[in-house]
Formats: sequence, C-alpha cells, structure tokens
Amino acid sequence: MKKNKIILFLAVFCVSFVCAQDIHYSQFNASPQNLNPSQTGLFNGDWRFVGNFRSQWSIIPVPYRTFSIASDTRLDTKLKNDAVAAGVVVNTDKSGDSKFTTTQIYLSGAYIKKLNKDSTHFISVALQPGVSSKSFNINALTFDNQFDGDNYDPSLPSGENFPRTRITYFDFGGGVAYLYKKNARTQASIGVSALHLNKPKQSFFNNDAIRLDVKTSINGLLELPVTEQIDVLPTVLYQKQGKFHETVMGLFGKYYLKPVDGMTTAVSIGGFYRLKDAFILVANMDYRNITVGVSYDMNTSKLIAATNHRGGFELSVIYIFKKIKPFIAKQRVCPIYM
Repeated sequence: MKKNKIILFLAVFCVSFVCAQDIHYSQFNASPQNLNPSQTGLFNGDWRFVGNFRSQWSIIPVPYRTFSIASDTRLDTKLKNDAVAAGVVVNTDKSGDSKFTTTQIYLSGAYIKKLNKDSTHFISVALQPGVSSKSFNINALTFDNQFDGDNYDPSLPSGENFPRTRITYFDFGGGVAYLYKKNARTQASIGVSALHLNKPKQSFFNNDAIRLDVKTSINGLLELPVTEQIDVLPTVLYQKQGKFHETVMGLFGKYYLKPVDGMTTAVSIGGFYRLKDAFILVANMDYRNITVGVSYDMNTSKLIAATNHRGGFELSVIYIFKKIKPFIAKQRVCPIYM
C-alpha cells in the first residue's frame, strides 16, 4: 500500500471513529461544567467564569488544540433553603491534517438542595442539553489521483466522494453531586454524570449504526488542613465511554499565604497519574478571586516512540465574581463627626 493511501485510510478512520473519545482536560476540576453539569452553581460567589486551553502532542506536525469558555451563576428565586443555577459552556477542538473540528455549546440547569440547617451538606442535580458540530476539511488532504506521476498537483480532482463533511446533532446529559463543606478549608465532594444519553448519530457516510457512546464519570475531591497553612487535596476521576476508559488519581499540597484585602492567597503544587498513559505535573495560584493553573502531561504509554514522553500543555483560569453586599444597620448609627 502506498504512503498516501495509508494517510487516506488513517484520515477516514479518524473521521469515523474519533467520536469514541470526548474533549477532556487533565485539569478536570478546573473545567467544572465539562466534568459534571451538577457542578453548575456549586461555588462560593455570584458568577463564575472559566477558561481552558490545551495543546497536546506539539511534537507531531499537527498538534491537537482545545479551547473552552464557560460561565455559571445561581438564579434569584424565592426559595429559602434551595437554589437554582444555570450555566453555559462552549468547547472547540481542532486536530489532525484534515483539521477535524469539534464545536460544542451546552446549557446547564441545576437544582441545589441544602440537606441540613447549618448549610454544610448539599446535593445538586443537573441536566445539560446542547448542540454539537463536527467537520473536516477535505481540501487539506492529499490523494493518489492528485499525483501526476512525478509531482503533486492540488488542482487535480481527488476522485473521492464524501456524502458530507459536517454533522450537527442535539446532545443531552445530566449529573448529580454531593458536597460537604465544613468551612473554606475542609470539604469533600463526589459526583456522577452520564453524557450523550441520546446516543447521537456520528456518521459522515449516512450510517445510522455509528453513534456516540454514553460517557459515564465518577469524580471525587477531598480537602483537609494538616497545619495552620497547609492543606492536602487528594482527587480521583474515572471515566468510561464505549470500550474506552481512564482512571486518574491526583494529590496536591496547598500552602496559604498572607490574605490580600481579606481574600485567599495560596499556591498549590501536585500532580495526577492517568493510569498507563501519563504523569501530569500541576501548579495553581489562588489570588483574591482568581485561580490560575498550569500543567504538563508526560506521556508514558506506547506512544512514547513518537512523542518522546512529551504530552500536552494546559492552562486554566477561573474568576469568581462576588457582589459587595451593602451594610444595613439594624439601629441608628451615630455619624463619626458628631
């Protein structure tokens, strides 16, 4: 088989089966609505804005790049003990010589219920409908018919007939999460989600049998203080989609610095291990109401023959906006100038 035929085969194979794996981040806790829609509104503040960027396998000629932006908030309702939250997340991913592009827009709606009077136990249930689009650029590929015997001529017809180069479909998922929050430095959470419950069609060749498998996820996080200034944060994630699955385990140390204007300042250093795939080094900085995280994957799978242990760089930014509540005196306050 000629080299260009191999390239064509791989391109078609990837276009047909790339749906087996979803967009995902190594810093999964820093992309809450992608991790589990029940994380919507489950934070201390009024609005949360999230940005994520990942560049994977930059050593290969055409690296994989993923971007996400998201926002969520709790809505103003008359509920006393419960809350309703809403959010939106937009993902885009581009990979390979064919410029295979995935664009997703998801809306999240969550109901958060307080389980006890002292507001330490919560449960959140959420739904996440959305629209996804996948496409590839046939003009970015080369084919046998475009070689005239001596040279490659892009003006020659490829001789290939693809019924479509873009598919768009409705998607639907949901999740549930439990949160125990004793204080700002003692908390535990666990969540379960199921995405692509409607198993949308994925074929570029009008094959109704090719569908996106349901993805189930279980994630957990624990934060405990061990000294006056240091916390430990173990975390775990398990995901399964069709015949693919991954287990990620992590451990972080968080060091609290002197607060700035009464707001948290801390640095976190640690890492994850994605079983049989990669070690991931992570560093985070909390400054006032902004959290910035950077990470790097060091590949350990059989792909190291091509990557030389080089994996992916990732950047995350989370900004939480808190309204300043006005001081309302219960009794008349004597002015300071009297």
